[in-house]
Amino acid sequence: MTGDIRQPVISGLPYPVTSSAAGGQDALDGFLGDTEFTIDLGGDPLLVRGHGSRLAEMVRFHEKDHIGGKDVRVWHITVRDGGVVAEHIAAF
Repeated sequence: MTGDIRQPVISGLPYPVTSSAAGGQDALDGFLGDTEFTIDLGGDPLLVRGHGSRLAEMVRFHEKDHIGGKDVRVWHITVRDGGVVAEHIAAF
């Protein structure tokens, strides 16, 4: 049996996004469609891959085990104080 090697994240804690795909005029545009971004887990980077869609003033991002694969986590991505943050939420 293979163990789960994904790094743990805390639900509801906003993690700063350190890199994302190039977007359009809006900072959230880079998180739409099939894409990837990196967050800072307290000094450790975590690459998040999946699919994002606009939900009002945020992007709801379904993290996948690989692009087009199975769901891993759901994130809400928002702009706060000039920066972009991603929060893992318990919603499927």
